[in-house]
Amino acid sequence: MHKRKRKLINKPLQLKLVGIFTAMGATCALFQVILINTTLLELAQSIPSGGEQLLEESRSLVLKNTLWTLGVLVPLMVCVGIAATHRVAGPAYRMTQHLKEIAAGGAVRHCKIRKHDEFSELCDALNGALDQLAPATDRGEEFSEDWTQDTPAPIAQESRDKAA
Repeated sequence: MHKRKRKLINKPLQLKLVGIFTAMGATCALFQVILINTTLLELAQSIPSGGEQLLEESRSLVLKNTLWTLGVLVPLMVCVGIAATHRVAGPAYRMTQHLKEIAAGGAVRHCKIRKHDEFSELCDALNGALDQLAPATDRGEEFSEDWTQDTPAPIAQESRDKAA
């Protein structure tokens, strides 16, 4: 299977997921910074000598720790998030495009995704369903009238009929 060059296949979905996970990670990281700095301040207050100097430096320590934490973790979380969502958004996009092609009158053929992508089970189920729904002519068999008579109208057509 070919390798996708675009990492943002479904930009809205991927950016939404990356944003959620980055916000959660950044919140956790900031919570850790606050806990560590609070503990450090409590320690500085309890030290009989030298604690005042630590208290004076605490504001700059909190700022420095926060900036380093966010400066390193946020870009890392964004990159990892895009790489992780690529294996989900890519197959979802591919299967959606595949079904749109079929709905537009294209040939009924198997959908293919990359070996290590997620949703391989869904892709296999989609291919199994397409095999069952494909007309006999696509399988090289004689045309069967029963197939077209038993087939319900497409959902989009039903929606238009109800609206009219």
